[in-house]
Amino acid sequence: MRKSMIAGILGGAAVCGGVAGTFAAYQMFNGFLKRNSDIRKDDEPADERYTGPDLHEAYMEGYRYNKALPKQGVSIKAGDGITLFGSFIPAEGEAVRTVLLAHGYHSSADKDFSGIMQFYHENGCNLLAIEERSHMRSGGTYITMGVRESEDVKHWCEYLNRECGAESMPLYLHGVSMGAATVMMAQGEDLPHNVVGIIADCGFTSPFDIAVAVMKTKMKGPVKFAVEWINQITKRLAGFDLKDKSTVDILKNAKIPMLFVHGTLDDFVPVHMTIKSYHACAAPKKIMLADGATHAMSWLIDTERYKEAIRELFLENDAKI
Repeated sequence: MRKSMIAGILGGAAVCGGVAGTFAAYQMFNGFLKRNSDIRKDDEPADERYTGPDLHEAYMEGYRYNKALPKQGVSIKAGDGITLFGSFIPAEGEAVRTVLLAHGYHSSADKDFSGIMQFYHENGCNLLAIEERSHMRSGGTYITMGVRESEDVKHWCEYLNRECGAESMPLYLHGVSMGAATVMMAQGEDLPHNVVGIIADCGFTSPFDIAVAVMKTKMKGPVKFAVEWINQITKRLAGFDLKDKSTVDILKNAKIPMLFVHGTLDDFVPVHMTIKSYHACAAPKKIMLADGATHAMSWLIDTERYKEAIRELFLENDAKI
């Protein structure tokens, strides 16, 4: 998720009364939830200001590796009829499991899974890198911050089982930022039986919560009132409510084992959101807090511990299928 983009959008307009306030809220709504007019922007690599100078070369090495992977283009129809695209990447050797990768806001799997895709590819994992609705080639006018995307994940899992032979092996979901919120919310869907583990890296608790959190860092005044105003427009124009889904509520009934990951220096999605989701989760669970990691940088700052946490998830759940 590009924190500078969403922060500027939500924090850049003052909340005024009457027509001016409505117009400001409409502008923020459009900037916050509407897809990029240039679909290539979602897949441009992060710059050094985002990764930090110490991690940038490692990040770029992983991004270049991801771009060079042999990928098979795939597509499905979402529940509301829009076409969704993704890339299927066979394991380097014999495949023993499948991992679905869900990227963040205005981003892509190649960007958000720098280093992670290589680890999976070289360790017996077929990969499905989805392009979430209103990103890149996938259809849709508005990003729904996990609300509809979590339903799309269910359809992707069914596709993997039906068309890619995944039904005979364990299936894992791994999301970063908005993708993490998406896979957590997918616990509320009727997922296929072979989904045996979920990894949520720096996910927020709800679209409403993340909007409030970002605006609090950028403006003074009645922040929740401002987001409520944006939400009224969201309901009318985008057809969903920023409060429609909460990971905290959904995870109270979770059954699929989960690994929660978050950087302790994340200044965009507060780490307390992952801790709150972790405590709410009724399924078997573990949490890894990466000391010193900023937003979506946990893999690059604490690689070996992240790898070990994933290996443990595999060891504990692969045999269930």
